[in-house]
Amino acid sequence: MDGSLLYVSRRVSSDADVRDIVATSRARNAGLRITGALVASRSRFAQILEGPRSGVDALMDSIRRDPRHTGVEVLVYDDIDGRRFADWTLAYSGASVYVDGLIGALTERATPEPHRADLHRLIQAIEELARAQL
Repeated sequence: MDGSLLYVSRRVSSDADVRDIVATSRARNAGLRITGALVASRSRFAQILEGPRSGVDALMDSIRRDPRHTGVEVLVYDDIDGRRFADWTLAYSGASVYVDGLIGALTERATPEPHRADLHRLIQAIEELARAQL
């Protein structure tokens, strides 16, 4: 069974760092049979990873140790029957003020659990940005 994981984090990296992340991730993800999408705003990252749970878990271990961002928070990790980003080892979309606001609503919340509607809006936005790249 494949899993789908959504995480958000605070970006502390340059645009050159982000280009390196994208290039490196595309190659590594292919080897792990991971697909997904990354959105990098000026201050935040949001990424959806899909694939075998062992690959997603290994990738998340690496992501958590990466000094180019802080405050990594997994918001959703569910079993899936089909992938949203099956054609992408890593779809990438750069800065989006709209997505930055969606991520902010999830990370700066007053409750321990994120609101499902906020999660749904972020996932939809990431899907739309990935589709625009096709």
